[in-house]
Amino acid sequence: MHDALLVVNGLDASELRSELIPNLQAGGVTANLVTGLREGVRPLTTVASPHLHFLRANTDALLHANSVADIRRARDEAKIAIILGWQRSDYLGEDVNRLLGFHRLGLRSAGLIYNVGNYIGSGCVDAEPGGLSHFGVEVVRELQRLRIVVDIGGHCSEATSFDALEFTSGPVVCSHTNPRALRPGNPRTMTDELVRAIADRGGVIGITAFNFFLVPSGLATIDDFLDHVEYVVRLVGPKHVGIGLDQIIGREVSGPVDPRPFPPEAYPPRYEDWIYPEELTDFTGAPLITAGLLQRGHSDDDIADIMGLNWLRVWEEVWGG
Repeated sequence: MHDALLVVNGLDASELRSELIPNLQAGGVTANLVTGLREGVRPLTTVASPHLHFLRANTDALLHANSVADIRRARDEAKIAIILGWQRSDYLGEDVNRLLGFHRLGLRSAGLIYNVGNYIGSGCVDAEPGGLSHFGVEVVRELQRLRIVVDIGGHCSEATSFDALEFTSGPVVCSHTNPRALRPGNPRTMTDELVRAIADRGGVIGITAFNFFLVPSGLATIDDFLDHVEYVVRLVGPKHVGIGLDQIIGREVSGPVDPRPFPPEAYPPRYEDWIYPEELTDFTGAPLITAGLLQRGHSDDDIADIMGLNWLRVWEEVWGG
């Protein structure tokens, strides 16, 4: 069944390098939204983007997708579609006009804030989270004008996220988070209220496999991950849930983390503990998600939606094709 699906990962923080390609292929992934580093650089933050050069050098296996039509073409050509996005929009500085250039380079999804506040708004770990700034309102409006997906929640504070909903229309997403009801006390997770608000707008919530967002201690299992998926399905229905595994494959870091953006209530204090369930350490575990949903009694159509079609629906509506 998994082989027949159009599998979409709504957020990947892995290093974009050659070793990732066979891993995505082994997991049956059709499309992967990349936000991770390449050569120490984030996607599209410079016109000399190493991500674009990598995609050009690997056209036998990868297709740089700027539309849903590109994603479907990649599937037809047995390639993997790579969509380029940001987890934060700090790269704008204080100039919203820069967004046009980033869009032309291929930016198709943009988170606003990464944990701590910036010119746009506040982050999920800020001691006194506030809403969107005046500049933030300009940013979300320009994102929508350019038809770039607005990615809220998760790393953003809920106050900023609800403001973003107020100043936008149509679907918005949270590319990668987990329900706070199953992981209380972790500010990086999302309340039922915000999950419902995103779903009410037709959006999608991507569920991560990051161990510390699934369980407070010990090693999570794929069943823990499926519990998080099912919780959101029960809350808002299968049309508003996707996978956003947030893998960090190829990231070589160790030692203590900076507690300002990564406080201990939200993240493990050492990089060595930034781990994933044994069955979901990389994309080869993706078929087990399909198998688990099937074993838990979900219909074929609902599984197809969760594993990829929900992302395509929202992206097509926002991007226009």
